[in-house]
Amino acid sequence: MVVKQRTGGQRHKKFHITAEGFLGILVIILLIALYFLAGGTQGFYGLQNIMLVLRNFSCLFIAAIGMTMIIITGNIDISFGAVISVIAIVMAAVSSFGMEFGIHIFLPIGMIVGGLLCGFNALLMTKFRIPALVITLATMQIYYGALLWTVEGSIYNLRTNWTWLSFEAFLWDYVPLYVIFAVALLIGSMFFFKYSRFIKRLYAIGNNVQGAKYAGINVERTLVVTYIIAGVLLAFSSAILGTFGTRVTTTVGSNFEMRVIAAVIVGGTNAMGGSGKIYGTALGALLLSIVSPALVHMGINTYWMDFFSGLIIVVAVIVSAVRNFDFSRFTRKKETSA
Repeated sequence: MVVKQRTGGQRHKKFHITAEGFLGILVIILLIALYFLAGGTQGFYGLQNIMLVLRNFSCLFIAAIGMTMIIITGNIDISFGAVISVIAIVMAAVSSFGMEFGIHIFLPIGMIVGGLLCGFNALLMTKFRIPALVITLATMQIYYGALLWTVEGSIYNLRTNWTWLSFEAFLWDYVPLYVIFAVALLIGSMFFFKYSRFIKRLYAIGNNVQGAKYAGINVERTLVVTYIIAGVLLAFSSAILGTFGTRVTTTVGSNFEMRVIAAVIVGGTNAMGGSGKIYGTALGALLLSIVSPALVHMGINTYWMDFFSGLIIVVAVIVSAVRNFDFSRFTRKKETSA
């Protein structure tokens, strides 16, 4: 972004790179470096590995859209992994009724389940004035406990009506349908974030809740709708995760929420709310989707994945803090003392 300033009657151009722009440059540099460090077209850039990265990205980004909206309001939801697990088990159970119960049936059911569970989180949070972190920590345990109580570990021997999305739904024999959907969601959400009045309400809530109320925004209803949207989107991520095999476990979404939150924060969304861009979230999701396959092809143990993911988050937060720090106050102090 270029900012023009007047100084002494003249205009000077000041070049300023956004957090999203910085992240985009970092991703490009990383992709170029991996060509030389991770085996080229026979390693990281092999077709099978590219498909894995695209699958990881699609699953992570779709879930991160909802988390971006939630964090913009100054809230959070750490029950995402548990919700994804519940949705996956419900959808797998529906598909096991017969071959006619394909994705056109079990996916809408999963969307309803996701919307209800995340909406329930928001209702508890708004009606009882309980902090989002506390209530979603509690519901995470409730959802996992309910799964363990109702399901004996997993649902297995699922048929092709379940695995169709991961193994048969391709365009031109190479492009997975879920990747097309993720890209379509990216484009759609970019317009939604730029022009929607609803998103403007989220920014207003994240910047100043009381101010948003004075402006006539129904904060409670807006938060509930936001969480419901996030829950509906989780059904798509759950389908991508779950349909990659003929068995779905009750822990299929375990710790997934940490990766989603990381993608959002790395993408430049303010952890305290009030600001964030969806294309930044997409870049954050892409960066984190690259980490694990890159480590494999560089001969590094994948146990280091959490370390590098955490390091990326720390660097992103530090860069954001440095960019937002008001260095001009030191200049003002010097001028005053002089």
